[in-house]
Amino acid sequence: MGGLFFSNKKHNEMNAINLEANKVLKSVELDVPTIKPDEYLIKMKVCGICSSDIYRAFENGAYFYPLVMGHELSGEVVKKGKDTNGFGIGEAVSVFPLLPCFKCNSCKEKKYATCSNYKYYGSRNSGGFSEYIAVKEWNLIKIGAIGYSNAALIEPLSVVVHGLKKLSLLKRNGTIELKNKKVCIIGSGFLGLLMSEIIYNKLGFKEIHVIDRNQFKLNHLSNFSDKIVTHFLDDINSWKQFTDHAVNRFDYIIELSGNELNFSRSIQLSKPNGKILWLGNIQKDLNLDKNTVSGILRKEIEIIGSWNSQFKHEDDDWIDSIKLIEDGAVNPSKFITELIQLEELPAFLKKMYMHKTREREHPYIKYCVSNL
Repeated sequence: MGGLFFSNKKHNEMNAINLEANKVLKSVELDVPTIKPDEYLIKMKVCGICSSDIYRAFENGAYFYPLVMGHELSGEVVKKGKDTNGFGIGEAVSVFPLLPCFKCNSCKEKKYATCSNYKYYGSRNSGGFSEYIAVKEWNLIKIGAIGYSNAALIEPLSVVVHGLKKLSLLKRNGTIELKNKKVCIIGSGFLGLLMSEIIYNKLGFKEIHVIDRNQFKLNHLSNFSDKIVTHFLDDINSWKQFTDHAVNRFDYIIELSGNELNFSRSIQLSKPNGKILWLGNIQKDLNLDKNTVSGILRKEIEIIGSWNSQFKHEDDDWIDSIKLIEDGAVNPSKFITELIQLEELPAFLKKMYMHKTREREHPYIKYCVSNL
């Protein structure tokens, strides 16, 4: 299928998808990257499509054009730089997309997720929507036997794992007593489903509630119906009915939707002394009224922000994510709606954007580009 589209490719060229301007995506042939001494040439096997790719292509714009997007990727080592020694030819790897500066205060503490001068494969550097990508040795991790599809999705999974650790819910050693606790997850997109599966399999909550405005997504939790209660809330009235019933109910709230109204709602739903994780990428300005702020103060709520994940750290989220997959606590690849060919990507991104902006019932969870 892909070969027909790129039939005139030369020996030293590769297939790629360029974002050439806002809303302008083109299938192109580019030179295969020339690697630096500390880099590997990686043949892309699977690259996930993130919602940030959609908004970067059609709304927010890129840091520069043309840009090859894609930051959730796995691949095979096909060439080594002369100063590298950690990975062999043919080895299966995943890519941590953030390139730290190694100079700022966060980097000096090995908290690379909060680097103040970072670069990033797929947004500030060329990414994975291409046949090949040059990657620093520091950014690679061996994937063992979990497969290329799961390996591509370590990146979003590690974000979930990092968030659960920020809540002190997921620990390498020991457990937390949760049998009388209640948790509410707002948003059952890909991250929400990963979050729900880990919480279901690893944590002993008394009640697990998941909210979304998309019934298709909520249906993916039907196998966990013995513990997980789903709520289809698609307008102000349904939300009011729920919050009137559930105000001050939950010990933990995890906001993943990015809807600005749900940040305020998370405060309403929290018990006194509750913990709230804000992880969803907010899409519009958030205005907190006096009563909402008063609720934070009077209920002494702890609100925790989270964005990325820890890598090359003593509490490494990527190593822990791989272990969760290996142990069967989570299986990211089962939520892949479809593996598509690289040349199909522009049309799929446009379709996904139309779904996100015009329809609440979009019938997909996760699309990934495959070069298997």
